Amino acid sequence: MDNIQQWDKQKLIDEVNDLKNLYETIAEHSSVMENELELKNRDISNLINQLKKYLSPQLFESIVGNGQEVTLSYKRKFLTIFFSDIVSFTEISDRTDPEVLSDLLNGYLNDMALIAHKHGGTIDKFIGDALMVFFGDPQFINDKQHAEDCCAMAIEMQVKCQEIDKKWKNKGIEHGLKARMGIHSGYCTVGNFGSENRMDYTIIGGNVNIASRLESLAKPGSIFISSVTKNLLSPTFNTSFKQKLEIRGIHFPVEVHELNSIGHSKEKLLLENNPYLQITENGFAFKENISFSELQSISNRHHLTTALELLLQKIKL
Repeated sequence: MDNIQQWDKQKLIDEVNDLKNLYETIAEHSSVMENELELKNRDISNLINQLKKYLSPQLFESIVGNGQEVTLSYKRKFLTIFFSDIVSFTEISDRTDPEVLSDLLNGYLNDMALIAHKHGGTIDKFIGDALMVFFGDPQFINDKQHAEDCCAMAIEMQVKCQEIDKKWKNKGIEHGLKARMGIHSGYCTVGNFGSENRMDYTIIGGNVNIASRLESLAKPGSIFISSVTKNLLSPTFNTSFKQKLEIRGIHFPVEVHELNSIGHSKEKLLLENNPYLQITENGFAFKENISFSELQSISNRHHLTTALELLLQKIKL
């Protein structure tokens, strides 16, 4: 009887030891799997951060944030299109050391991209020294807002170009920096074009050509806009009529205006069109109870940034 009890006791001890060894093995494997999972998540995060550099924030959000399937598809949509390029860039590149030129060009394009993102523009592409941006897709507000955001963006870009011009001249670039810009609004075909394995999200159509043509006709340091875009702007945007143009491939004359500035009532315009600001008798007030969910929208983040910048300007006065 004692032998049987002793055997049962030893058997129980052996089973406990086996369970202990199994637990230690599982814990070890679990730790290894956690480390591997952490490394995989880190790799995925790095990959996503790299991917962000090749896509506009709006497109990135629609694909990654909303899980939208990427297919060869397109649609017709009313957009406001912007083109810009640097005047005499070929001559500048011929006279400038490639390393210096690359550094200056990348700095310029980075500044322009930051301004485009600030105003909610979708950067279509960089073409050498040229920049193509459009408003109205993949995120839509309204046609008037898109035209005004685009024109405000262009004006801010020209102001920034005046700052960069001084830096370029200090670097020995005799011509400095002068950019010309063109803006037009109209229906375009927007979507993914290419092959199943390699596609571009872009816009095509006659109205894209009109915007490009306006840019090529603009004077150095100026912004040419069509009458279609002008008619969408509030009176606070100052424009002047230039001419009517016959553009190859377009079966009607295009009325061209020069966009000069935003008037002194720009602050009122920002207040009236910003959902996070409310006009009061003493000035303005912030909207209460801003939720994190609504800030998932790039447009909402842009309006909130504008509201905060306006407040900071008042504090500095």
